[in-house]
Amino acid sequence: MFLPFITKKSALFRLRLSGIAVIFLIVLVVLFFKVVPGGQISYTKNYSQWLRSGKGFIYNFSPAERVDIKSGRLPRLIGDPVYFSVFTPRTFSKVKLTVKYKSQLSSSTPLIEAGVLADGIVWRYDLQPLDNKILDNLQLSGRRLEEKGLTLWQEGNDYNNLEDFFTDLKTNNLEACPGSTASCLAVYNYNPDFNFQFKGLKDSLPTLVDIPLRGAHTLFFYVNNEPLRLELKFVDLNQDRAADPLAIILSKDGKVIQQANLADENLNPVSGQEENKSLILEERTLSPGLYKVEIKVSDDTVIKSIQSSLDRFVFAGRVWPVSVARPLNIYTDSNYLQAKAFVPASVQDINFGGRVFSVSEPYKQFNFQVDGSPPVKEIRLSKDDVILENGGVFSFNKNMVFNPSLSKVNQFFKLGAGVKYVLSDYQAPSVHDEETSASAEFNLIGVYREKGKYNFMISIPGLKNDDAASDYLEISEIKMEFSGRTIWQKLLGRGQ
Repeated sequence: MFLPFITKKSALFRLRLSGIAVIFLIVLVVLFFKVVPGGQISYTKNYSQWLRSGKGFIYNFSPAERVDIKSGRLPRLIGDPVYFSVFTPRTFSKVKLTVKYKSQLSSSTPLIEAGVLADGIVWRYDLQPLDNKILDNLQLSGRRLEEKGLTLWQEGNDYNNLEDFFTDLKTNNLEACPGSTASCLAVYNYNPDFNFQFKGLKDSLPTLVDIPLRGAHTLFFYVNNEPLRLELKFVDLNQDRAADPLAIILSKDGKVIQQANLADENLNPVSGQEENKSLILEERTLSPGLYKVEIKVSDDTVIKSIQSSLDRFVFAGRVWPVSVARPLNIYTDSNYLQAKAFVPASVQDINFGGRVFSVSEPYKQFNFQVDGSPPVKEIRLSKDDVILENGGVFSFNKNMVFNPSLSKVNQFFKLGAGVKYVLSDYQAPSVHDEETSASAEFNLIGVYREKGKYNFMISIPGLKNDDAASDYLEISEIKMEFSGRTIWQKLLGRGQ
C-alpha cells in the first residue's frame, strides 16, 4: 500500500541527487577554467581544423592588411609586425609559445621573432627568437662550442670552452681581437658581461638638447666618477584624451639605481589642450662605467628639452624629432636606417651617409643601407616629424657618437668586417614534413595585461605587405602553455 509512495520518493531523491551532482560538476568545471587550481593550462588554435580549439581564448591576427586570409586557406602573414592576444581567466608567471608554420620568406627576411607586450605605456615588447636563418646557415671555420643553451662560433680554434672565452671577454682581451672586442664579436639574443671602454675620454661638459623628441627614448651615458643630473621638460599633447604618466629610470647592468616618476593627475584631459610638465633625476655618486637612462612616456608626450650635466651620451636605437621647423643634422654609427614620415607634410628626401634616399609616402617605413665607411654617418633632414630607427645609436653631436653595444645578428648582419666570434642564445626550430615548429618562452610577471588578455606579437623584420613580393609566413597552429602558482600556493602565499 505504501510501495508507490516509497518508489515515488526514491525517484525524487535520485532526481535531486542528480541535480546536485550536475551543479557540483559545473562548479568543478568553472573552478578549473576560472581558477586553474593546478596552475597550468594550455590553449591551442589549429587553423587547419574547422573547429579551432583555441577560439575564444586566442584572438585573431591584426592588423587585417598584414594578414592574407582567404576561404579554405591557412592565414598568411604578409607584413610586419602582426599582433594577437590571448585571454586567460587569471594571471600566470610563464608561458611557452609554440608556432607551427610553412615559410615562403626570402633571404632578405631571415628572422622570425615573437614578443609579449611588457609595458603598456611605451608599448615595449619583450622579443624572443623563433627562427634565425643567418645562424642556421652560419659558417665559421673554427670549432663551435655549445654549453647551457649558448652557442659560440669561432673563426679559429682559440677557445676550447666558454668559461675561458667569458674570462677574456670580461677583461676586454679576446684572442685574435687586436682592436676592440666590440669590433670582432657579434651576438644574438644574449647580452654578455662586456666591460665597455670609452676611447678618448675627456672632461664632460653640461649640455642642452633643445630639439623636441616625441615619445619614449633610451639614452646611454658614460660616467667617470661624476654626478649625473637630468632635467627634462615635457609637453603633454592630450590628443588621445588619456592619462600620460612620466618616468625616468637610471640603471646599470640591468639593475635600477634611481627612478623619478610623475603621475598624470588630469585623468580626463580636454582633447588638444597641451600641458607643460618637468621632471628631474639626480644621482651624486656614480662609479665609472656605462649607465642607461630610459625616458618612459607615451607617444602623446613630447620631450621638449633635455638639460644634462654630462655631454657623454647617445640615443639608443630610435629618435623622433618634432616641432623643429628647421633642417636637422643627426649622426649614427649604423650602416642602415629605417625612416617613416609620421605625417604627409614630412615626406622628403633624406641624405644618409652621403647618399640621397626618398621617403616618398607617409606612414610607411623605408629601409636604407650604405657601406661601412666612414664609421660615423650623417643624416640630413629637411623636415621634422620623421621616426628614425636602427640597431645602432644616434647623436646630435658628431664628436660624441659611441656605441656601447655589441653588433647584432639581425637582418642587416654580414659576416666579415673583422667579426671573429658570434655568440647566441638560440635553438634552431624543428622541421617535419616541410612544416616548421618553433618555440619561445616568456616571463609574464609584471607584464601588461588588460581585460584578462595578454598581448603578443610575431615579427618578421623587413616583411612588407605593400611591395610586389610574394613572400609570406603561413601559420598552421599556435599553442600557448601557461604556468603559475597552484591554488594551494596562492592560499599559502608561496611562489610567484
